[in-house]
Amino acid sequence: MNKLKYLTLKIILPILILFLFQYIGILINKYFINYVPGAIIGMLLLLAALRLKIVPYIIMKDFTNIFIKHISFFLIPTTVSIISIFSLLNNELPIIIGVLIISLIIVLTSVGYFVVFLTKNNESYIEDKEIK
Repeated sequence: MNKLKYLTLKIILPILILFLFQYIGILINKYFINYVPGAIIGMLLLLAALRLKIVPYIIMKDFTNIFIKHISFFLIPTTVSIISIFSLLNNELPIIIGVLIISLIIVLTSVGYFVVFLTKNNESYIEDKEIK
């Protein structure tokens, strides 16, 4: 009985929560916001639910640790797909690499500015934490 309870609370419930938020994100994408992928909307909604404590963090904690520990396993299908169509990408490879480099620069810059923005707004909070 304990194994069933563990399996339900630590694995099945977090997966159901993830699927629920992904499904809600897909519905929002389908009917309201067409230019943002449904999975992204779902993950942002899950983030908001975790921050607002609608979904308790403790429920998702163990599952996400397992997921992060085995992330390379989940990336195998993507890698195999890219390798299988590599001959088709051969002509466009310089363009793809250029776009990847430009997007990497944009993402790194925007994340950097966002972190600076967050730390400036929470500077007094950070100083209070360091003193204690």
